Amino acid sequence: MIAATPDQQRELLALQGTDTAIRRLEHRRAHLPEQQQLDEADETLAKVTRELANARDELADAERRNKRLEDDIAAVESRRKSEEARMYSGQISSEKEVEAMRAELSSLKHRKSDLEDELLEVMERREELDSLIAELSSRQEELQAEVERLTAARDEAASGLDAELAEQGQRRAGQAGALPDELLATYDRVRERRQGVGVAALEHGTCSGCRLELTAIELEQVRADAKTGLATCEHCERILVPT
Repeated sequence: MIAATPDQQRELLALQGTDTAIRRLEHRRAHLPEQQQLDEADETLAKVTRELANARDELADAERRNKRLEDDIAAVESRRKSEEARMYSGQISSEKEVEAMRAELSSLKHRKSDLEDELLEVMERREELDSLIAELSSRQEELQAEVERLTAARDEAASGLDAELAEQGQRRAGQAGALPDELLATYDRVRERRQGVGVAALEHGTCSGCRLELTAIELEQVRADAKTGLATCEHCERILVPT
């Protein structure tokens, strides 16, 4: 049995009260409504940023494709003009060669028409992407401003809790420093095993830790043990301090 005077046991119970207060404050700090709103805004901002980057990449691809098609159309037109000029130059006398050139000119005309249709589709897609990028850029700016606002609100809400945590931390340091190392180590081990509650008060025959009533024999044993050392609850194994 770990030696502990009644005064030390009461100090241990006070330390538990401080630790419980710290746990509650930490839980509130981790679950601030402002933090949840900020997380949601951050997530939406990240999504919009990804969509904006994808749209810009697609626009860059469309612009490259647009340039390539314009070059192809210019090359086809240049060749058509060259072939047409040669056909009407009077230098070709063979009917068979003339027919071949006519077929080539017809093919070039169809090729140019196909390229122009494809270019029109690309230009329409570029217009759609320009509009989408403008919309996403505006939305991104709005979300960035919202994130900044929510960050400030979160920091303001957290500042009060941080101050309370600092105060409770100082109180705990003073309480823990007044207890023997062995007693404190035992309390910390039990607290770790029992969801943060290592010591409980015995109130009207009931353990305040597990809320179970002790039998008369168990009560007698707890009171006897607590006179010189630490008593424990038979049900939850927490340190039990008669009050």
